[in-house]
Amino acid sequence: MGLRKNKSWLGNLFMVLLQLGLTAGAYPQNAPSPTSSELPDSPGALPSERIPETTTGSVISTEPNRRLKKYSLVISPDELAGPLTTGDKLKLSVISRITLSEAGTTLFYAGISQLGDTRPHYGTDSGAFGQRLGAFAIKQTTQSIFAYGIYASLFHDDPRYYIMGRRESIKRRAIYSATRLLITRKDNGSAAFNWPRLAGIASATALTNAYYPVEDRGVGNTFIGFANSLGTSVLNNEIHEFIGDAFQLVRHKK
Repeated sequence: MGLRKNKSWLGNLFMVLLQLGLTAGAYPQNAPSPTSSELPDSPGALPSERIPETTTGSVISTEPNRRLKKYSLVISPDELAGPLTTGDKLKLSVISRITLSEAGTTLFYAGISQLGDTRPHYGTDSGAFGQRLGAFAIKQTTQSIFAYGIYASLFHDDPRYYIMGRRESIKRRAIYSATRLLITRKDNGSAAFNWPRLAGIASATALTNAYYPVEDRGVGNTFIGFANSLGTSVLNNEIHEFIGDAFQLVRHKK
């Protein structure tokens, strides 16, 4: 019965997020149709035909006021995003894990699990924290490789998160970032359902049955872990969207 209720809740969440995403990305009917690069889902995307190459093969930006950023999962409005090949996506899925912010995220979630002795249930001693840290690192790394490398390549999707920025209201930005769990862009710029993200979370969660404690394995526990990971992904998107504002606010107060 509990599993059935969880499935019903998850289905309702998907429908709400999808509807909000379509609303957040909508334009007034009397407004001109936006081009692909103007859609809020990818405000900084740079089409491949606009990226000149030097004689050495390196990529240079045609807009000197905007920095070209390729191997990053988060693109801000003042940055340009170069196109990604299959090799680039696989490389991005690994490089994105080797950053201070990702290490901090792993420590944060392991610490929260340690305090509440939640899944995975290793206990609350110092050894348990080390086990949790390792388990979270494995799960986040496999999820990154599955979602941003393998599945993004198979579905021809752009795995990066494009920050909407201050040009929109806080409410619109909050809805936009939450719905990126379900809505993404394909390599050609068109909007698409975010199968790579969902499939990546599902695959990484299923794989936890190989290294989580016995009490955290099984269909029911795997489904609960999948639902929790969906919530975590939404939270991470919100952090990506607003963390820059928080830093600017702190600097301004100083």
